[in-house]
Amino acid sequence: MTLILPRDVHFHHPLEKVVFHFWQPEKTISQEHTHEYCELFLVANGNGLHVINEKPYLLSAGTLCYLNCNDYHLFEGMNNLNQVNLLYLSRDQFNVIKRIDHLLPGPDETNVWQIDLRVMQNVIHKLSAFETMDFKTKFLAESHKEMIFLEVLHTLNEWRYKTQDFNSSGDRTSQIIIWLNSHWDTTLDIDQLCLEFGLSRRTLQRGFVEYTGISPQQYLSTIKLLQAKYFLQFTEMNVTEVALRCGFKEVSYFSRLFRKHYGISPNQCG
Repeated sequence: MTLILPRDVHFHHPLEKVVFHFWQPEKTISQEHTHEYCELFLVANGNGLHVINEKPYLLSAGTLCYLNCNDYHLFEGMNNLNQVNLLYLSRDQFNVIKRIDHLLPGPDETNVWQIDLRVMQNVIHKLSAFETMDFKTKFLAESHKEMIFLEVLHTLNEWRYKTQDFNSSGDRTSQIIIWLNSHWDTTLDIDQLCLEFGLSRRTLQRGFVEYTGISPQQYLSTIKLLQAKYFLQFTEMNVTEVALRCGFKEVSYFSRLFRKHYGISPNQCG
């Protein structure tokens, strides 16, 4: 049964319409749940698996995720995962700001994005600074918090669409993650990636491990297996069709890899 987190878990005052929440999912809740509020979160560091509406995504530093109150999700395989959540009651329920629909992904867009690490760190610093501020009244405090929230939404709205602003190897690593997330069903060509993103093979491998905790090969393999599990559980595709759809040329190899990763055969995943 899906757990529903009520609004009073985080919203403790009638004037609170936005909450900044710094947390580690593995130290609180990891079962499937939904909320009586909306949220977006940024992954500061660590990695793990995030399943949204039964569809899996990999989390790593720089991941940005948007969730509506009707979305249900859970976390698995978390490794030192730290994230910052921006919680809000609804898109039009604030003290001083108006509707924010134009700053959120559209209905046909993905929930999950990858943004520049420096941009994310600046956002987290801005959110953290609010905790040290003093205000004469609760209304002033909440009004200022909403202004910060609005500024952050503008920043994230701009940067989640940027895919070619390369200023460092870290930036390019985040863009490689975006590319892999969109081309998970292809064969990985490390040399071609290095050429396209302007990195040496050694820099790419080292930077990717520092960024995600795993190699590019492991990352892509994990994405393929996550997608395969999703297809087996929630579509009518058979094992052969799933293997080919996920970029595995040999069904036997796919089955061995699947069993090694999940502890069951693809045929048992239904």
